Amino acid sequence: MSPAALVLREVSEGTWHEFASGVGKDAQASELPVVKHWRRALLLGASFEGPTSEEHLLRGAALEEHVERTEFVQHVARAALERASCDVSPRQYVLLLADATGVVVSSSGGGRFSDEARRVRLIPGARWSEDARGTNAIGTAIAEGRPVYVRGSAHLGRRFHDLVCYAAPIFDADGSLVAVLDATSVVARADDTIGDAVMHAAASIMRSLGDRALVQAGAAVRQILARALDRMAGIALLVEPPARVARMNAGARVLFGSSAGARTPGELLGLDVAALAREGLDPQGLSIERAGRRYALHVDPIQTHDRRLIGLLVSLEPASTHASPRRARAAPAESRGAFASVFSEDERLDEALSLARRVADSSLPVLLLAETGAGKELVARAIHASSPRSRSAFVAINCGAIAPSLLESELFGYGSAAFTGAERGGRQGLFAAASTGTLFLDEVAEMPLAMQAALLRVLEDGTYRRVGESACRHVDVRIVSATCQDLNELVSAGAFRRDLFYRLKGLEISLPALRERSDRTALAAHLLARLARERGVSPPPELGPELIHFIERHAWPGNVRELHALLDVSLILAAGGPIIELSHLPPEYRRAPSHGSPLSVDPERSEELAAVEGSTVRRVLGETQGNVSLAARRLGVARSTVYRMMRRHGA
Repeated sequence: MSPAALVLREVSEGTWHEFASGVGKDAQASELPVVKHWRRALLLGASFEGPTSEEHLLRGAALEEHVERTEFVQHVARAALERASCDVSPRQYVLLLADATGVVVSSSGGGRFSDEARRVRLIPGARWSEDARGTNAIGTAIAEGRPVYVRGSAHLGRRFHDLVCYAAPIFDADGSLVAVLDATSVVARADDTIGDAVMHAAASIMRSLGDRALVQAGAAVRQILARALDRMAGIALLVEPPARVARMNAGARVLFGSSAGARTPGELLGLDVAALAREGLDPQGLSIERAGRRYALHVDPIQTHDRRLIGLLVSLEPASTHASPRRARAAPAESRGAFASVFSEDERLDEALSLARRVADSSLPVLLLAETGAGKELVARAIHASSPRSRSAFVAINCGAIAPSLLESELFGYGSAAFTGAERGGRQGLFAAASTGTLFLDEVAEMPLAMQAALLRVLEDGTYRRVGESACRHVDVRIVSATCQDLNELVSAGAFRRDLFYRLKGLEISLPALRERSDRTALAAHLLARLARERGVSPPPELGPELIHFIERHAWPGNVRELHALLDVSLILAAGGPIIELSHLPPEYRRAPSHGSPLSVDPERSEELAAVEGSTVRRVLGETQGNVSLAARRLGVARSTVYRMMRRHGA
């Protein structure tokens, strides 16, 4: 997990001028967070105006030397850079890669900003270190060793006050800084989601660099470590510099299950990589305490041939009660506000929740992409609860669960004479109920085209009419929508309006399916503890080893909803026992040979199951003459599930 970004926001031009004229002695300016960064840049030799166009600009052989030094980074990062460029260029941002000294070695994208980017020397060869151009995202990220966002007049150099820059450092496998990734545009286009994209791209590049280092150390090292961790009966984790817990075995996921979102050794163990490395090279008998129990730490460093540290294998074992080893400091708890209700120790989900947290206090529409049961509504509620609208209502509707003929009156309400049997005075719809709050449109892809047009009108000007009335009403509602379908495909097929799609997708967030998450066992332990509290079972039972093995192998077609229901049943069947065993699962989950349901991950049966599913959905669609709603009722699944089956099998 990347350290938190340093955000340097704009100051007034008057404040900047006062600071510049007093060389930092102005009392008002000295209280601003940006001032210490300005002062550091001034001490390094930067100027208030910024360099001329030809200053700190390398060309020819001098530039080629810097490019050659970073060739390995550019080679490893090619795919991530292309993706990031495609993300930022349509929004008129130029994407830059600089080396560890701040010299730009490659640039791409920019759109209409390209000419301005060249004018202010956002080009290969330009040195953007703090000594050359003052406080700026690239140079300050190098100095701080963390992501940096710099807006407008927070730049020291006046020449750059029209810019907004987002940068993230890139560290090699041994923790050394090798490059900085940056996206820059004019300050009028400031958008912190660009910063998120830069941070995610930098994290992807660092993972690739870690893989490269492990390949150099031996092609099978990562696979061996992964298998070794999974086989270990105790508690073990793999830590990678500069500060990432790369993998945990089942025992570790159970032990650290309460540390939602913690993915650094400091957060889990109370020790940074340097302290763990020292323990590995010179054991001092460190220990930590978790859940009232002390665990001794054993650390094995993983090094390259030239003794660069690229990983640490950390194992924990219960310490003897009479021993008195040195203790590591207690791991701090991470507060995530309303998002604490969404359990996660999975990197992909953490990134998705981080994005959601960043936009929660805005009015930006959010589109959640996830399979049924993966937690879309839980995330939507967390976005609402973290927003300024939290004092108003959160209203949810499943667009696929209401008949098309009734959906309009459900959303907009109806007048007193709208139809026979209408209530006297009419009825307000869900838009009115969610006024000044949040309306969650689940399975929005199921909305009929006619209703899509009506919804678009509301999103464009905030007005709507109740069914049977001519008077316009106004509403202020934030929209969070969700679907498990590919809306791009539906737009191309004419089944979903393109203009509505772009209105809804302000920010698109993908939530991983449970089978794709790395924290399945930890999530199970978390859910089991919560269910035990609700049922008054104390202390909560633990997960047995065979059940953990099942949880890791099962396909979980029903996602978190299925896991929750299964644990609820198993808790009852365990009848207060201290451990939930495989035998406590319902019979259909204990079928041989894989101890899973018919949909568990079993390589020997996967092709057979896929063929059965494909033939079944084709047969039922044939019997219903292609009527998806009727086919869904016969199969006992949602229409969205039928659509997914059709795509999988070309039906």
